[in-house]
Amino acid sequence: MSMNLGKALLTAAALPALLYAQELRNMTGAWQLDINSSIWGNANKPLYVVMKIDHREPLLQYSGSVAYANEEMRQLAFDGRIDGHDYAMVRSFGAGRIVIRRSSPSTIQSVFKTDDGKYVENAITTVSRDGRQLTRRIHVTGPAGGTNWTEVYRRH
Repeated sequence: MSMNLGKALLTAAALPALLYAQELRNMTGAWQLDINSSIWGNANKPLYVVMKIDHREPLLQYSGSVAYANEEMRQLAFDGRIDGHDYAMVRSFGAGRIVIRRSSPSTIQSVFKTDDGKYVENAITTVSRDGRQLTRRIHVTGPAGGTNWTEVYRRH
């Protein structure tokens, strides 16, 4: 009888972890920024952003481009993991390190810090239940203060 109880308790303890893994929202696909649904605050509003994401938990890779008025097109790229370790990355405000952690089946949180310590970017990225919308809530702190904005992407 105690053997059956032990198995039942072990199964009950493992069940949340199994459900968590089954519900992970996958970000794989081609995404385009929905400029009109995004909220820019005092951030520099791009003309467009397109990204291709390859997400095989915990692996995360993406590449894409962003264009701003009166600027050259910038390339975006990342190759790392959602695992709490830091990875090298280059952002528009400099080279640095990024750490990405999963906070729920639909959400990851990232912290990017430039190597010179001047900029810190905190982002919360959430994939909608139907998997067709990706939302990034971003806060950047730098020498001029802080900036907040929200980017909304649609899967194509």
